Amino acid sequence: MTWAGLAVVAGCVAAVAVHVASGGRVSRSEAYGEALAAARGSGAEQHGVGGVPVTLHSTRWVWIRITSVAVAVVSTVVLALSLGFAQPERSETAAAIAEADHVIEELRIVSVGEVDAAGSSPRSSTMAEYTVELPSADGGEAVPAKFRAYNGKGVREAGDTYQVGYAPARPELGAVGDVSAEAVEGQLAGYTLPRRNLLVFTVMAALAVAVAVAVGTGVASRPRGARRVGGDWVALRAVVTGQAVHVERTGDGDNSGSQNDKSSSRYACLTLRTDAGDDVPLSIPAKLPAAAPLLTGATGWIVWEPTNDGKAKAAADFVADDGWQLPGRVPGSVAARISAAPRGPAPLDPNRRTRLLELGAFWPRTVPAGLVAGLLVAAAAAGALLLPVNGGWRIWTALVIVAAPLVGQLTARTADDAPELRESAA
Repeated sequence: MTWAGLAVVAGCVAAVAVHVASGGRVSRSEAYGEALAAARGSGAEQHGVGGVPVTLHSTRWVWIRITSVAVAVVSTVVLALSLGFAQPERSETAAAIAEADHVIEELRIVSVGEVDAAGSSPRSSTMAEYTVELPSADGGEAVPAKFRAYNGKGVREAGDTYQVGYAPARPELGAVGDVSAEAVEGQLAGYTLPRRNLLVFTVMAALAVAVAVAVGTGVASRPRGARRVGGDWVALRAVVTGQAVHVERTGDGDNSGSQNDKSSSRYACLTLRTDAGDDVPLSIPAKLPAAAPLLTGATGWIVWEPTNDGKAKAAADFVADDGWQLPGRVPGSVAARISAAPRGPAPLDPNRRTRLLELGAFWPRTVPAGLVAGLLVAAAAAGALLLPVNGGWRIWTALVIVAAPLVGQLTARTADDAPELRESAA
């Protein structure tokens, strides 16, 4: 499984590296411009002032792209740390036994020594040296063999049993043992991550993925399927006027915008001026300093499903007259205030066709060469950690996996894009 994960990471890095090596890298503004030109060029069957399309496009791909990058980043960090601090299962003895005609049997413990307990409780996990007697293949005397084994519930005593792997025809090779036959098989197979660490690793990976999904959802909002616009939806004629910082109160009170008010949140938004003179902030999954100059001056409809909830952001879309649909979110207080105002039915146009404007569609072309170099180094280091070899070098290699992309990004000579890439990757 870990090798498959490394193959996926290496494939993604290679795909981005091809863009950079082929001279296909562009600035963030240029990438946004390409996305806008593509949406305009094949988006609408009609241009100019029209009604609101009956069906809005799905935005799942936007969420999937951003969330996938976040999941890949945190998963790689968790895997690097887990493999870096892990002691691989396979020893020289296990490797020799695995190459011979071996068996796994339950054998009685003859003696116990060199007990290394994790605590003072009798039920503390221990690492100890156990001695067993290996049956001879020709019926002769049993051969004593020692192995060190981990036990999560105290120490095994003489007379207890252990699952032991050995080669009957070559007892001189020694033995390996563990609490279960599956764990012994893991030692013989050379699992890089010991079975006893799998639960901890699984929990860490699950928490990391949950955080990454939350980050992706925070940037791109929840994935939306294709939606049908109803006549009761809010639909306002608007023009994009630029960008601004919106201050949203999270508690009771007015939007005073005081910087000392800990119950308010501030975030950058695209601003739209409606025909009624209202300024509607629209949060979009894009870097606004690059996107706003391209979108300023566009006219169209800002639409969302009416809501009375002044807390949660409302899923909204800007449908431009020149044929594209830009997904975003309107602050809850603004959406609730406008939804409560008197208005006529939404001017639906069943013949209106648009295309989704996904500003991050060309993001691989914006990756700096320095970051690509760092990712290539990290992928090579991850491959080294997957080898079942012990040593203190594993921890340093794990740190290289985490640090190499960061150093590559910091040293990249990208005057116009260095600050922008990190937000796109989030």
